[in-house]
Amino acid sequence: MNWKRAKTLFIIVFILVNISLIVIYIDKVNKSHINESKDENKVDFKQEEITIPQHLQSVDGVKMQLLTARSKDFSSYAKDKDDVSAESSGRVAKGDMKDAISIKNNAFTDLKKFIVDDVYKGTQYQMSDVSNDKVTFEQTYQSFPIMNNNKAQLTFNINDDEEATDYRQTAMQTIEPSKGENNSKKQVISARSAIEALYYNRYLKQDDEVTKLRLGYYTVVKEPNVQVLEGNWEIKVKHAGEDKVKTYYVEAVSKSPKIIEES
Repeated sequence: MNWKRAKTLFIIVFILVNISLIVIYIDKVNKSHINESKDENKVDFKQEEITIPQHLQSVDGVKMQLLTARSKDFSSYAKDKDDVSAESSGRVAKGDMKDAISIKNNAFTDLKKFIVDDVYKGTQYQMSDVSNDKVTFEQTYQSFPIMNNNKAQLTFNINDDEEATDYRQTAMQTIEPSKGENNSKKQVISARSAIEALYYNRYLKQDDEVTKLRLGYYTVVKEPNVQVLEGNWEIKVKHAGEDKVKTYYVEAVSKSPKIIEES
């Protein structure tokens, strides 16, 4: 056996093993520093005495882009329906319900069935608000609500007997990605990042409470019959010392999001 050659081979193997161990160690250290950096950038809301929801909506893999949509003209649709009429140049469908539907103690089951069976594209609407005299549903796109938009809503009037008697409907159609450059789908920022954006822009202060937040589409360009919709986080905040809950819209596909305060 050539011991000199074996000794040289052993030294080479030893050096290679050590190099591999050093590379693995450096990689672990770098990852550790990245995680530490992320943790350092997080706002400690408990320490700031700001209350946020305990469970936040996950958006892993959720991507959004700008959308263009047109208002639905209900004129032709209403002609084929005895209990539906078109108003406001066809942009509104007014429905008269033959039989009032009770909303007492049934989690709106009967009303939701009516929407699916008898309302134009009823499966695209989801409940958003309930008051003493109205129940409001919002149109959705790919399961996300078109938020706070009176051109994409379904509203039922409720009488003193807690019955739905008639409805008013608006809808968006031909919803598609906006034309133009730089409108590829982008990853949505996390719910926590959206709340932190409010904090860094001084919309959140000590003793404030984030009462609710949800992801959907918000209108950023409004024309009479055409609108541009953008992915946004809708965040509701109860400010310390104020009775009214304020609503903010935080751009959902930017690391430096724009913020709109609802007037």
